[in-house]
Amino acid sequence: MRHGGRGRGPKRVGMRYLSLLVFGAGGALVLAQSSGQSVAAVGMGLLTALGGFYLAWKAFQQDRDQVTAMSLGTAVDQLAEAVKKQWDAEASVRRLNDPYPLPVAWRAADADLVQPWTLLADVARGWPGGPPGDPAQWPTDAAGLAGADAQIGEVFAQRVPTRRLVVLGDPGSGKSMLLIRLLHDLIAQRPDDGPVPVLFSLASWNPTHRPLQSWLADQLRHTYPGLRAPAPSAAPQAGQIDLAQALLDTRRILPLVDGFDELPPALHAIALDALNQALPAKQPLVLASRAAAYREALARSEVLVRPLNGAAGIHLLPLPADQAATYLRHDAGGEHTPAADRWNSVAAHLGTNTLVGQALSTPLGLFLARTIYNPRPDILGAPAPVPHPDELYDTTIFPTRAALDTHLFNAYIPAAYTRHQPNPLRWSPSQAYRTLVFLARHLETNRNGSPDLAWWELHHANPAYIRRLTAGLMVGLGPGLLLGLVYGVGLGLAAGIGLAAGLTYGLIGGGLGSAPSNIPSTRLRWSRRRFAGWLGAGLALGLVGGLAFGLGIAGERGAWLATGILPGEHGFVGWLAFGLALGLIAGLACGLTFGLTGEKPALTTMIGPATLLIQDLRTFLGGGLAYGLGAGFVGGFIGWLVSWLAFGAEDGLAFGQAFGLAFGLGASLEQTAWGDWVIAKAYLAMWRRAPWDLMTFLQDAHQHRGVLRQVGAVYQFRHLDLQRHLAQQPRSLPTYAGQPDSPSRLTGEQARSIHRRGNTRTGSLFD
Repeated sequence: MRHGGRGRGPKRVGMRYLSLLVFGAGGALVLAQSSGQSVAAVGMGLLTALGGFYLAWKAFQQDRDQVTAMSLGTAVDQLAEAVKKQWDAEASVRRLNDPYPLPVAWRAADADLVQPWTLLADVARGWPGGPPGDPAQWPTDAAGLAGADAQIGEVFAQRVPTRRLVVLGDPGSGKSMLLIRLLHDLIAQRPDDGPVPVLFSLASWNPTHRPLQSWLADQLRHTYPGLRAPAPSAAPQAGQIDLAQALLDTRRILPLVDGFDELPPALHAIALDALNQALPAKQPLVLASRAAAYREALARSEVLVRPLNGAAGIHLLPLPADQAATYLRHDAGGEHTPAADRWNSVAAHLGTNTLVGQALSTPLGLFLARTIYNPRPDILGAPAPVPHPDELYDTTIFPTRAALDTHLFNAYIPAAYTRHQPNPLRWSPSQAYRTLVFLARHLETNRNGSPDLAWWELHHANPAYIRRLTAGLMVGLGPGLLLGLVYGVGLGLAAGIGLAAGLTYGLIGGGLGSAPSNIPSTRLRWSRRRFAGWLGAGLALGLVGGLAFGLGIAGERGAWLATGILPGEHGFVGWLAFGLALGLIAGLACGLTFGLTGEKPALTTMIGPATLLIQDLRTFLGGGLAYGLGAGFVGGFIGWLVSWLAFGAEDGLAFGQAFGLAFGLGASLEQTAWGDWVIAKAYLAMWRRAPWDLMTFLQDAHQHRGVLRQVGAVYQFRHLDLQRHLAQQPRSLPTYAGQPDSPSRLTGEQARSIHRRGNTRTGSLFD
């Protein structure tokens, strides 16, 4: 996103930094000749730290100032390319085209869930500039929206008068899959400078706290970092908004909003009302939801809720029996192959009202079944047990639909982590199952059932005191010990104060300093508001700390009355002056260091969870350098002042190093999510809830196992029902299909005992 002049700025900064280093070294030599070794050490420390702080500050300043605005047309074209690459890759990972895209058909949605067709046509004709499409291609009534498979792009763009569509369906019916297909169709037919379809997961939106447009803009910034660049001068409100907001304001974003039903039920009616209020004229939109959740939102008797303004609707249909059977056989190797013939008995039940016929009538059911029962070549070369699909219609094993659905979910995880899979296994099925159960419980318990698995929120799974204690020890113990050792020789009380102050600062700062950033950072920027706040806090804390430290030193030297209270060379007035000086220096240090805030991830590249973690780590390290050098600079001066007032010595480098270490660690922990991530995964690994290399596990679960899917910078379970199911399971892997003692290899009574836990409901887990 930066154009021109990228090489000159860093070179100029580097030359200035080198000049300051030379100046610092030369100054230190002069001081060494005129004043002695200790003063030279102080001068070297201060002047070198000044150069380092300047380098860090200019790097961050330049990173922000060099952003060059591009035109909205260029931005939207680059965004379209990034979106296409993103969902091409995700479709491959989800195996949506392997062996071929499942055909999904639909009918018009029930009339009570949408606005009348004649009203939609009148609304579109009445929009400024006329309707978005050609009225000659509109069907005469809503029934004309019926279609299948690749027709979804044509239905939306040509048959829907307002280009607003509600996609409804039963659980697992393929709503998300259809949205991805629609996204690809719209990008393929997108005209120059036309709107870009972007898929949003609605689960993270709280309509009581965030307007829709603001939330959409944030999602764009987090997923596509380049959209944080300033809007061009030709855009409305130029200079006040970024590209993300400008693209939304000029309707160059076509939102495809998935997961309405994944919001808490109490928010459904509020969210639908907020959507209606936020939609301007001619704004296209697609909203996907489970039909039952959408209907319940409209059926609220205590509030007035309308269907989505100006939107037509479609309802996805169950898969026909012949298409489902053909799909399973084709995935197994093709018609009349030995592996495909294993499905012959099950195929006879498809399309019927039997339990297996119902379970395998959706894309989700077919995906689970083919993963479990269609064998792949064994990478180890030795035969491994593969369950037979005939067990699916055995009602002595699965007497209810809930029992059958439970079996499919439980058997899916071991099947995804068997040696049949083409990628090497780093975790056994039981290890993977234990971790996935923990992650599902975390989402259901700590994140209120949200499907968004964000690595920077994983610390919520640990006790709150873990983060406070660890961060406090990191920030306070190291610098406190260093100060105690340096100043504790012959001054035990001073050492004790140094250690106690370090621990106290660390523990209090870890608990009260600030809540974790929650959102990871990709770089740093300047904040005047934060500078002013931390300047005041530093002044107050520095004054109190200076007085306390001074009185402690005076008491250690056996002159509490004569020196600590009565006026004198280093008496009360002297230590008051020291406290004021320390407060001013500490205030400036706090303002300069904490005034740099982490810039959150905000066009050509989509940021995934692993990439975001790497960028946050770089910010942590770079921020620690900037904070540490800046604080070390003023800390060196404080150290010189302390030692001059207290001991008549002039060795302030150790004090400055400790000061810089404390501030560097504290500020970096406060401004990034990486520290919380390391603490969280270490705690989870220690208690065997997750592997130490958790990010690698998540990447593998997404890219190679298909258990997780990626939506922007977060992971989600492949299906919300899988998440809810795993959250209710014990952490140990159940004995199910795919294992040597699977139900197909047990007696009827043994199998019924194993599955009894899944028979407590008479309905389906997919309901």
